[in-house]
Amino acid sequence: MQTPGPESAFHDPDARAAATAQSWQTVKPRIPDTIQRRKLEKQRSVREIVFGVQDGILTTLGIITGVGVAEGERAAVLISGFLALLAGALSMGVGEYLGGKAEREVVQATIELERKEMADDPEAEFAEQAAYYTLKGFTPDEAHMIVSRLATHPDIYLYEMVRDEFGIDPREADDSGLRGPLAMGGSYAVGALVPIVAFLLPLSMTASSLLSLALAVLGLFGVGYYAGTLSERNPLTKGLEIVFFGIVVFTLSYLAGHYIPPLFGHPPVAVGG
Repeated sequence: MQTPGPESAFHDPDARAAATAQSWQTVKPRIPDTIQRRKLEKQRSVREIVFGVQDGILTTLGIITGVGVAEGERAAVLISGFLALLAGALSMGVGEYLGGKAEREVVQATIELERKEMADDPEAEFAEQAAYYTLKGFTPDEAHMIVSRLATHPDIYLYEMVRDEFGIDPREADDSGLRGPLAMGGSYAVGALVPIVAFLLPLSMTASSLLSLALAVLGLFGVGYYAGTLSERNPLTKGLEIVFFGIVVFTLSYLAGHYIPPLFGHPPVAVGG
């Protein structure tokens, strides 16, 4: 009688199931993680990039155009522009760091609260987690079996509880890197540099101002185009969307500076002036 080889086991459903079960027994239970999740986490920094670049462009554009109209001197424009770049980049980076730190502390406090509840009243927490699985379509027996298995792995059990009850990924509490602050501060600096470049060229103040506006529009379109490539939206549409909102913000700022000061007996103020 011929002994079944590996190829025959492959075509035998029972043998294949047994082999699969045996292979899973050698895997240490852990919270799932994938390359795709880590890639998405990096792509989510597009929020800091879009926010930083747009704010850098519009804020600095407002300041240098205001100074250009008021002073008419290139040196004053460059000094005010680079000071705005430095102050804004530092402020945005530090703000992102402190905001992220505060958010992580809130998440960590929530995790610790759930950990304490699971230790103080394990039966109630068990029933609560089982109820979540019945809401997902499992039968009560299936839900009980799943939670019973989870309870043998406390870290995974806590992960599932926090995810289902609060809708958060506990790993957010561990993300204490500087990627976010650096992305925010760096993108602001890059955006702020865009309208300044025009005043570094040997052009008249009027030509530099017009070129600064054009570069600002191109910069807004570029960051929108980049965001569109990450979100699988039409990059051209996304670029035009960012440009539209940028123009709206700049226009409203200009109108506010032109019409509001006279209401209080003050002459009109140029944007950023």
